[in-house]
Amino acid sequence: MTLTHSRTPRCALILVCMALLLAGPVHAFTASSLDITVDKNGDAVAIFRFTLDGLIENAIPQSVLQDQLQKGLTTSNDPPQLISMDRSSATLLLKNFSDVSDVPTGTQYQTATMDFTKAEIALKNSAVSSVITADFSPAVVTVTFPDNYTKELDNVNDLPAITHIIIDPSKQQAVADRLKYGAVKVISSPSTIKVYMDGTYTGDAPATFSDIAPGTHSLNFQKDGYTPVTETINITGGQTLQISVFLATIPTTPTPNAPGFPGILAGVALAICVIVRMKR
Repeated sequence: MTLTHSRTPRCALILVCMALLLAGPVHAFTASSLDITVDKNGDAVAIFRFTLDGLIENAIPQSVLQDQLQKGLTTSNDPPQLISMDRSSATLLLKNFSDVSDVPTGTQYQTATMDFTKAEIALKNSAVSSVITADFSPAVVTVTFPDNYTKELDNVNDLPAITHIIIDPSKQQAVADRLKYGAVKVISSPSTIKVYMDGTYTGDAPATFSDIAPGTHSLNFQKDGYTPVTETINITGGQTLQISVFLATIPTTPTPNAPGFPGILAGVALAICVIVRMKR
């Protein structure tokens, strides 16, 4: 009797497994949410929450789940690194999840894409595909950036690339200043021409002169031995005006020819004659 009694649960389990096989795969894995937190360096920590349903909740090897999750969340040449995992969630490190670059107004983050169906395809090719099906597409995906800006997506099969700029107030002010003032680029011939703007010495050309208030300005160009030139320019904020300046040399005045030796002798003779006549 004891032997017969011990076989009963075992036989029941075998019958259940045979029923599962005959009925087809069981929808046993459902992704609930994916929360991704992006670090300043572009790496990210992902918390993937899921549920295991049905009689085979404890029959799915955790190593299988781990392998499929890593395949589904791969975003770069570096595969995800599993930090921790239990029967309802997994925490992974995603290396180089976001590209980080400097832009005029701050720091730009552009995240990688994710195709959640990769994990489902990998599961279909696994040893448990005959009894297990899975939905790896999270009901909710949230991506949080270092400034706590959050992007949320619902019921997506893939995560698109997300671009976000974290504003740097100092850079933003610099951009505002560049738009507030203008500049002038002076191309000159000859070089080292002195430039005077509105009567004040500004520097030597060729050069670019910036931080000029918008509006009309007078430029005077001077160099020893050359004829000065004055130009009137109109400056627009955020733009650089280019002008070319060519100074002409000042012509030299020819000096009268000095008398030669015969002329000097003639002058001396004349002076002697005059002196002689005066003595008489």
